Amino acid sequence: MKTKILQSILPTFTFILALAAAPAIAGLESARNFARGHSRPETSITQVVGGLHSPRGLAFGPGGQLFVAQTGDDTVTGSIIEILNPMDTRPLVRTIASGLPNVGDPEEGEFLGVSGISVFGNGVNFGLYAIMAVDPQQTGDEAFGNLLRVNHRNQVETLVNVGSFDYEWTDEHQWLVPFGDFPDANPYGVLVVPGHVYVVDAGANTLDEVMPDGSITILAFFPNGVLADSTPTCACQGPDGLLYIGTLALVDSLFLEPSAKVYRLDPADANLEEPWNTPMTEWASELWPINGCTFGRDGNFYASQLFTNPDILNDFDNPEGDVVKIPFNSPITHTFLTDGALSFTGDVAVSPNNVVFVADGTAFVPEGRIVRLSR
Repeated sequence: MKTKILQSILPTFTFILALAAAPAIAGLESARNFARGHSRPETSITQVVGGLHSPRGLAFGPGGQLFVAQTGDDTVTGSIIEILNPMDTRPLVRTIASGLPNVGDPEEGEFLGVSGISVFGNGVNFGLYAIMAVDPQQTGDEAFGNLLRVNHRNQVETLVNVGSFDYEWTDEHQWLVPFGDFPDANPYGVLVVPGHVYVVDAGANTLDEVMPDGSITILAFFPNGVLADSTPTCACQGPDGLLYIGTLALVDSLFLEPSAKVYRLDPADANLEEPWNTPMTEWASELWPINGCTFGRDGNFYASQLFTNPDILNDFDNPEGDVVKIPFNSPITHTFLTDGALSFTGDVAVSPNNVVFVADGTAFVPEGRIVRLSR
């Protein structure tokens, strides 16, 4: 499971040590200058709900309620909760799904389980889609890698195992990633729009579509970085109707400079025979690792950045997590919303009245929380 953060870093050290020290130092200084050169306005951070266990995916429902996926940890299993009134000072919270398995090492403090979520429909047609990370091949548990749907009665249905499919696909296409990571799978993000269910796999580096009959199609494979693969984590639909996919680019961001990207693509143009040749545009770049993304009703793109501290390898307890806002018509304009005041961030969601919510403390900390950002 190389898609876990610490396990992504360790295999890279051998390669990094072979590089000259000067470029690494230059890259670090470049990252510091990059951070200083981006706008960081004053933002009020309000805790909405605390005491969470690895909060990850966020999604707003049709009634303005906020759903949260908790991966869990060694003390509690995964769950999905609903915050009924996230703008209130004392919001009501209820659990709509529980007992979801997770896997991880309490010594590391990072766990994998239920991750991205997406809401579609209302009333009796309501569906909350949730993706379970990893795959049965690596965990020995058939629950991992499943795409789930929670209906209006809070009944959980398993639709298909995306992780298992992607693991087998990467085993057949090991040549796509020369760093020795394949086979691997870690379905991490899910997006449901009219007529389509998309899954972003951070391990396979793919955008998948789950068809109504339960079959799975690989729409795109995302290009490798300099030191490691791209690790896509999230997908959202832009004002133009196209898909925008954010990448983690963890290793390159740690050792070189902020390397996460946002790709834009039209699923209708997918090269199904050779998804590595699916046309896509690099819409935004030079970002810190993206762990979640969405568009607000204001037309701006928002991405949670796992960390923005250029010296994080020497200062791991101070990640300086953040949210970056990017105007749709100016993807080179990056505004950091919290001045690095957050911990390791999970997903980000924007309410119908354009208020930004973030899952904070998604890993490596005893307790996570949901916070609300305002100016």
